[in-house]
Amino acid sequence: MKKALLLPALVAAFPLAATAQTNVTLYGIADAAVGAADRGSSVGNSMQVFSGVQSTSRFGLRGSEDLGGGLKAVMNLEAGYSIDDGTSDASSSGLFQRRAVVGLEGGFGTVLLGRDYTPGYTLAQISDVMSYGLFGNLLTVQSPWGTSAGSSGAAQIAAPASNLGYASRVSNGVHYTSPSIAGGLRIRAVYASGERDVSTATVNKSAGNVMGLGASYASGPLSLQAYLHDIKNNAGNSDRQYGLGGAYRFGTFRVHAGYFVADPDGGAVAKHTAYNVGVGVKLGAGELLAQMIQQKADVAAGTDPKGTTLGIGYTHPLSKRTNLYVSYGQTRNNATGTFGLRGSAFIITPAVAGDDPKAFAAGIRHTF
Repeated sequence: MKKALLLPALVAAFPLAATAQTNVTLYGIADAAVGAADRGSSVGNSMQVFSGVQSTSRFGLRGSEDLGGGLKAVMNLEAGYSIDDGTSDASSSGLFQRRAVVGLEGGFGTVLLGRDYTPGYTLAQISDVMSYGLFGNLLTVQSPWGTSAGSSGAAQIAAPASNLGYASRVSNGVHYTSPSIAGGLRIRAVYASGERDVSTATVNKSAGNVMGLGASYASGPLSLQAYLHDIKNNAGNSDRQYGLGGAYRFGTFRVHAGYFVADPDGGAVAKHTAYNVGVGVKLGAGELLAQMIQQKADVAAGTDPKGTTLGIGYTHPLSKRTNLYVSYGQTRNNATGTFGLRGSAFIITPAVAGDDPKAFAAGIRHTF
């Protein structure tokens, strides 16, 4: 009788044992804040609930399977959403627009296929004391000019309009990340093919192709980064984006800095240069953050647009997964400047050239 009961139990347990080395994790971030935004003198203040000031609200699925011999199959699907109204992220054009990859991981590093971050986007975050969050973060460089928007309150917050500073993600890509080399060096590379109709005579066969290479080094309190992107435009010429920077920690302080260039070839968009300096200091359990970003566009005629962004924020942890924050930022433009102010998930655009967008927010971020 005991043997008769034992056999069904073993059979029932076998599928669980066979799948024990496969796992899929649901994860995400919920970020919301109350505050005010001001695009300039012709518009005025707008009180609202923000989604994604410190981090873009998102959810995702991350999975891996142990294939043996140190080899793993890995995948990641990630979608953004706006927590203020429950809609999909305004900057997203698809369900898993943030990340959609599958590949292999082993002693050689990680190779992923699909839509993922560029080397520049991943590595430039090392230079950002605000880590792509709060007003005045380095995404202000990644999408310096915003979309046109009306004067109504609903139109004051726009999705990022361009990747002139440095492209954030590419589709149709082969993405590679090396293991740690020589005690802290990592290499990142990508090749992506642009989606285009090559049967159309007006479309260059290389349009949209992306090649990217970057390197980072981390040892003790020092972190360094550098990257180069080559993006083929519709004429088949190269739009180049490159940058370098780093961070250094000492005691309760840390300093971050970077320099970035986007040089379109033969296009109507001017060459764009930027640099940033940021500092962080621990205050009790929390941290006070401040950053300055200087940007300029080199135009063929007239006054070069310039903008200076100043941001300050404070984050205070309530637990390992939940924190409160306050943030204030402002971008001061010259007479021809149209540079915006970034939160993590959106950009606040000046109403007209020369206006100075500013914003304040107090919020909560929860990770799961």
